[in-house]
Amino acid sequence: MPRLEKTLDEVRALLADAGVGSELHGDGGFLCHSVASLEQAGPDQLSFAKDERTLKATNTRAGALVVPAATTRLAAHQIVVDDPFAAFVVVLQHIDRERRRESAGVHPSAVVAESVSLGADVSIGAGVTVRDDAAIGDRTVLHANACVGPRSRVGSDCVLFPNVVVMEDVTVGDRVVVHGGTVIGCDGYGYLQREGRHLKIPQVGTVAIGDDVEIGSQVTIDRAALDATVIGRGSKLGDLVHIAHNTLVGEHCLILPLAKTAGGARLGDGVVLAGGAGAADGVTVGDGAMLGGNTISYRDVPAGAVLYGDPARPKARQLRIEAVLNRLPQMERDLRALLRRMERGSETE
Repeated sequence: MPRLEKTLDEVRALLADAGVGSELHGDGGFLCHSVASLEQAGPDQLSFAKDERTLKATNTRAGALVVPAATTRLAAHQIVVDDPFAAFVVVLQHIDRERRRESAGVHPSAVVAESVSLGADVSIGAGVTVRDDAAIGDRTVLHANACVGPRSRVGSDCVLFPNVVVMEDVTVGDRVVVHGGTVIGCDGYGYLQREGRHLKIPQVGTVAIGDDVEIGSQVTIDRAALDATVIGRGSKLGDLVHIAHNTLVGEHCLILPLAKTAGGARLGDGVVLAGGAGAADGVTVGDGAMLGGNTISYRDVPAGAVLYGDPARPKARQLRIEAVLNRLPQMERDLRALLRRMERGSETE
């Protein structure tokens, strides 16, 4: 259960620190032990209703609510804000920070090279390896068995969860979160075909991860053959994403689970790759464009376009194609029946 253990006055102080104004209806000293959904919340819990329609449709036992407008029908204790969902996210962020807080220090089983630069209040867990000339920023947490390679830089306030591997010469910005099992900076898939053989092209570039990026579990981000594979500031990558060598991902992109790029793809700012979507070799996806689930683009995508299908097509066109495909079985039956009638007609002539 997500523990909160704060009074409503303390919750309002959290919101104020995040720039969220609020109005209290009820007792500011009311203690909220934890948070829960509207449906599951009990008398000692805090919940929220994102809009008035949700509030009217729900009978909740929550002791306190974050709401868009005060109501006498439900909880006696209410915090009124303009955007309840955003305000509740501030509360959840506080809970998340507290439950994942780690003590500063280096676990005895960790292996940290003498030439490593460690910032203030760094936490290095059991079995962690930090190689020669690497640097770890202030308040960064490396969980069990994480590995940071030679000459790599991990910024401040980062979290690397268990078994994350940051290979050599990689740069990770500030406030980056990387979930378990992800590898950043593995070799790109590059081979030169000569006389029936596949000659490995050494991948001597690097990877640069911007500030405020979050990377899911089991993600692979390949280093560039030359120059850098780049993940722009504020972008969020889901589980099992693959970013190929020399890909450039813009700022504030959303790359959902199982999405992928091929070598040299370029995603503009604010691009969305839905689950399983992909951009082929060298394809440029313009700012604000979206590729729907399992869509594969083999050609450049204009800014703001919304494409679906394989190959990628404008949404309306793809929906028409799918509608026709759904009718194909009946169309086949109709065609066979027509052919049989034609054959019988020819036999009687």
